[in-house]
Amino acid sequence: MQDQPARVASPVAVDTNHPVPRAVLEARLGSLQAWMGSQELQAMVVFGHGSALAMATRSHGNLRYLLDWDSDAAQSVLVLPARGAPSLVVGNIFSTDWARERDWLGQVRFGKGPAMAKEIAALLPAGATRVGIVGREEIPLGLWTELLAKGAADWIDCTPELARRRAIKDPVAIAYHRAAAGICDELFGLLGPAVQGGKAVFEIQADLDHHARRRGAELCRTWLTVGPVPDRCRYLRDENRNVPREGDQVLLGLMVLLHGHWGHAIRTGAMGRATPAAERIFADVEGLHSAMYEVLKPGADLTVVGNAGVVPAADGLFQFRSGHALGHSYEDPAGTPEFPQPYEGTRPPAHAATAQPGMLFELHPNLFVANEGAASIGDMVLVTDGKPEFLTTFPRHLLIF
Repeated sequence: MQDQPARVASPVAVDTNHPVPRAVLEARLGSLQAWMGSQELQAMVVFGHGSALAMATRSHGNLRYLLDWDSDAAQSVLVLPARGAPSLVVGNIFSTDWARERDWLGQVRFGKGPAMAKEIAALLPAGATRVGIVGREEIPLGLWTELLAKGAADWIDCTPELARRRAIKDPVAIAYHRAAAGICDELFGLLGPAVQGGKAVFEIQADLDHHARRRGAELCRTWLTVGPVPDRCRYLRDENRNVPREGDQVLLGLMVLLHGHWGHAIRTGAMGRATPAAERIFADVEGLHSAMYEVLKPGADLTVVGNAGVVPAADGLFQFRSGHALGHSYEDPAGTPEFPQPYEGTRPPAHAATAQPGMLFELHPNLFVANEGAASIGDMVLVTDGKPEFLTTFPRHLLIF
């Protein structure tokens, strides 16, 4: 029988203003160590980037799931023996001191770049011949070359096992995601007054980021596209120096990280009045959003869910993926491949995953129509035994400011 992810009894009381409770992390580590024993693994090496890479890393989620650890702009490696306390190698000297304040870690060592390999090897059990590895796909070449010299070519890829464990959110994880969704809802509530306040779009983004951080988020990324005809997701200061004005369409995408748990949502609006083209495009996106929600049920083929939010390719039409799994990574590894990026030409996996209670998704169908307009509706949706639950609750209609 396959070992199951550590679960925490529900209902659960957790203060989402503070880090994940140590008991939860120890339960996850203990469950993983039990699985390692069943596979005759003597140790596991788990690589992760810090949160500074934001949406561009999946490996960061592994260290958040197991340790609630964030090394910001540095890299870190967890060395977990099959028995005993976990140890950590950190690529930033100040983060090393921070990690040492966690007295339940076995050892904390500093190792930067390729030199990190020496510290990893020193923490492995003496004579270990069966070692698992997680996050290999994001390990920099210099570090991996040094690890190869220490036998890493024979290490066993355990990334799929950790992805499986992370896919089903326990009640503690759901509580944090629910709080992150609440921050997204608050930010949407600030949008109307903000776009009417005479500030440049990049200044509005800065204000939204400030609010999210004051509410406890360690990271907030936004794209805010404001103009007569939205053309793309605009993230950067120098593409967002314009001031919103009457007749503009407005699209806001939010990505918030709260104690390692992502919140993500998108809303669409207009300044004064929407054009007929904008109203038509928004109505099309509403239909796609409803279709995705209706098919997201336990046992549903996730490829079917993703396809429900996509329209056939056409000249002048752009779409990014209609959704993805959400968790400790912005695109959680289990459940995201079934939502391929249309512009990349990739296909979903031949053997698609199915929706299971406890899985969390961001459903965000979208349409960008050249010279006409754009729309997207994005929500955090939790799969349950019954109807899917929206964790983000801000109104989904076309917003008029």
